[in-house]
Amino acid sequence: MNLVLLNVIVSVVCTTLVFVVRARLAVKHTRDYFTKHVQEAHRLGFAERRVRIRDGLELNIAEGPTGGMPLLLIPGQGTVWQEYPKALPGLIGTYHVVVVDVHGHGRSTWNPDDYTAVRIADDLAAVIEQVFGGPAVVAGHSSGGLVGALIAARRPELVYGVLFEDSPFFSTEPDRIAKTYVYVDAWANAVDFLAQDAERDWVCWYMPRSYWKRFFGPFWTLFTRSVVRQRRADPTRLPVIRWAGVNINRIWETMSHPFDLRFTGTFADSTWLRGFDQGATLAAVACPTTFVKAMPTRHDRDGNLLAALSDDDLARVEGLLGDNVTLPVRSSHDVHFARTEEYVAALVRLADRVATSRSLGGSPGAGGRAR
Repeated sequence: MNLVLLNVIVSVVCTTLVFVVRARLAVKHTRDYFTKHVQEAHRLGFAERRVRIRDGLELNIAEGPTGGMPLLLIPGQGTVWQEYPKALPGLIGTYHVVVVDVHGHGRSTWNPDDYTAVRIADDLAAVIEQVFGGPAVVAGHSSGGLVGALIAARRPELVYGVLFEDSPFFSTEPDRIAKTYVYVDAWANAVDFLAQDAERDWVCWYMPRSYWKRFFGPFWTLFTRSVVRQRRADPTRLPVIRWAGVNINRIWETMSHPFDLRFTGTFADSTWLRGFDQGATLAAVACPTTFVKAMPTRHDRDGNLLAALSDDDLARVEGLLGDNVTLPVRSSHDVHFARTEEYVAALVRLADRVATSRSLGGSPGAGGRAR
């Protein structure tokens, strides 16, 4: 046996061993990676109920133990309240937490007439009034942060502070969305899905068309077969491929929660933004804010933005907010799940800033420009 062949054999054996070890670790860590946190939230006292907001609209919320500063968590597009339980234990005590299923998501009312940022913001302001009976901190993930800004700008008396979790300010404007990852990966596919009737399951439609297939090659074919098989067997269960690990499973898991694809359609055609001037809204937010930015910011070789917003967008946001602290976190878009400790710590620090502002005589919606 020559030396070259021996080196090849050793390399193959080592690579195989590394893959096996990583796969076994992935199997261990992926076990109940999502549902175990939901079960823990229930054990800690979080309970679901529907709140009637107005004729034709009920919003589903999950409310935790009372005590602490009121906090409304607003999930991003396509996700439901069960997206947050990994972070909830660390928030109890500091906050009285309520998580909402946004219009068209989970057990909340599905009505396309409601799918605009302004309408959603006004309705979530009503949630704050009904559930808390007074002002609250608002924390919104992704599009939930856009809604949070609108609540703070339109109803400043109801908002102590806002945490924006990697919210896509300005990158979602009509002239830019076509060059964003979320449009290429999800929104364009959702529009095509809604225009046909041969396939009724969104996840089964999405998987073979996902942007991610270009990175995983033949592995994506394996993932697609398994996910589609699981969806055909039981579309109410989240599909899991345990050997792939949590981070990879999150790609299709975040597409698998119950929500109305017509909601995504309003992003693709920009009707969700009707009446929403993002710059003017941010400039009107006077309360303390924290912007959590997932890093790094990248573009692919086609120029598509592989982030929620660009660094220039972030600088524009920072210039418009009066009392803001920016927290860069090396993370995927879902900081609350991927970097839970940093996310919780950011919210706790925001509570401290709000408490300081109130002790100095500040009212909800009041703040000063950060130095």
